[in-house]
Amino acid sequence: MHMKKATNITLATLAAALLASSCIKEADPYEIATEDQVTLETLIEGIPASLVQAGSAGYASEGQAWDFALPAIHIATESMTGDVAIGGNIGYDWFAQWGTNEALGADYAVGALTWNNYYAWIMAANNVIKQIDASDFATLDATQKSYLGFAYAYRAMFYLDLVRLYEFKENNYTEAPGVLGLGVPIVLPETTEAEAKNNPRAKVDDIYDQVIFPDLDKAEELLSGFTAPDKYTISPALVYGLKARAWLERGTAKNDAEAYVSAAEYARLAINASGCTPLTQEQWEDPSNGFNSATANNAWIWGLALPSESVANLFCFTAHMSTENAWSAYGNDACRCINSNLYNSIDLRDFRRHSWLDPDRNFYAYKSCRPNGSAYFATLKDYVNIKFRPAQGNYTDFKVGGATDIPCMRVEEMYFIEAEAKAHENLGEGIRLLNEFMNNYRIVGGGYDCTNMSSSVENFTNELMLQKRIEFWGEGIVMFDMKRLDMSTRRGYVGTNSPASYRLNTEGRAPYWNFVISRGETQNNPVIATQNNPDPSQTVKPWNG
Repeated sequence: MHMKKATNITLATLAAALLASSCIKEADPYEIATEDQVTLETLIEGIPASLVQAGSAGYASEGQAWDFALPAIHIATESMTGDVAIGGNIGYDWFAQWGTNEALGADYAVGALTWNNYYAWIMAANNVIKQIDASDFATLDATQKSYLGFAYAYRAMFYLDLVRLYEFKENNYTEAPGVLGLGVPIVLPETTEAEAKNNPRAKVDDIYDQVIFPDLDKAEELLSGFTAPDKYTISPALVYGLKARAWLERGTAKNDAEAYVSAAEYARLAINASGCTPLTQEQWEDPSNGFNSATANNAWIWGLALPSESVANLFCFTAHMSTENAWSAYGNDACRCINSNLYNSIDLRDFRRHSWLDPDRNFYAYKSCRPNGSAYFATLKDYVNIKFRPAQGNYTDFKVGGATDIPCMRVEEMYFIEAEAKAHENLGEGIRLLNEFMNNYRIVGGGYDCTNMSSSVENFTNELMLQKRIEFWGEGIVMFDMKRLDMSTRRGYVGTNSPASYRLNTEGRAPYWNFVISRGETQNNPVIATQNNPDPSQTVKPWNG
């Protein structure tokens, strides 16, 4: 597989030097740009650009084809859920380390994908916050307010992802009592170089209470009345959505009724403020614009744009996730499929089932961006995904077809959060909300009813998560939920469509959902070396029948 050992790199987070070679210049979090060096507009526009930047972790120049920022992180976490199966040549799966739980310790380069990137992005948000005098919001003009609101929203988003990735949660495979309740180091604009090099993991509670929620509160205040001009710009709805995610996490972690109330409230605020509506069947199955365009539907709250001039052939989401593209073996030869067990759990009336090829190709008249779609689909593996289409349906030109928008928050997620959170207050209301969503938006002709599967909140949550895993397959959403809820995975069973090395079954949450801090960080911030999560690699052995 493509198991690259980490080079002796210095992280963008807490170190004193630059990252190993990268397509973009990285700086230290304590090195704040001045206004005469770069404009605020350039700084704020640079953040979403960096989120889709090929080579942002510093390993693209070494041929590591997983190095393309946030879309790659989405594929990595999806590979760890058990819901993705490699149907073709595993040698073309650049995310095999995440999919097989091999070489995920501190000494391997893959750790840079999350750690290096998120802290570089936090640094960028800190640079904006540092440049705007936020002591009195009333003194700011409209542009300053929006830029500062964006920066706080971004920073909260990044810390929320980091703490969900790196918090060690108890599992049946690894133990680390000394780091329970710890998240990641907090780096703020005022963090000095000396502090950065002696910066322990902060308590999870402190990260939420001192950074995530205060940042989101400030973003909400600053963006009050702001109307985002497009789906690529942070909006009040996105801020509400981030609050919904964060409060749901807190609700589960603390068994906190009030947190669940807040999660439901903010989810509903996000729905209402966004004006978004769930994807229709036509939009979901669109062979030209399916899951690749923020403007071709009314469902996306926020997404990222990968412009054509920035597409780096094999270093982009479509190259790995689209099985219709003709320029990348990583897509159609690796052939990312849905776990056949999960596929078989999808209601036959549910149009989402059409995102994967049934063993009986006559099951549905599948749409394709290729003119010979039916003949081409006949050559692909059963259960392969056709969910993610090349941009504009262009399957031949990577500069066009690879220039896709990346969905980062769809309104559908808010419906699921609202239903799950409401169920903790009133199980019947949660059931009603899930039934309503499924019948209004997903089951052709209606008839879905989860009442009999929901004798308890736990049973209801399991059914809701089944639907959520189907809904967001491949989008980088559900691993966080599975870790939060202590869910099991199952890719090893009679009739599995996963290759032998991927057949991992867990009892409860997977140990590899507790990400390991990379070696570069422990070298440059020695205090954290004694606070690392245990290496989960191969602690779960593949099922062999």
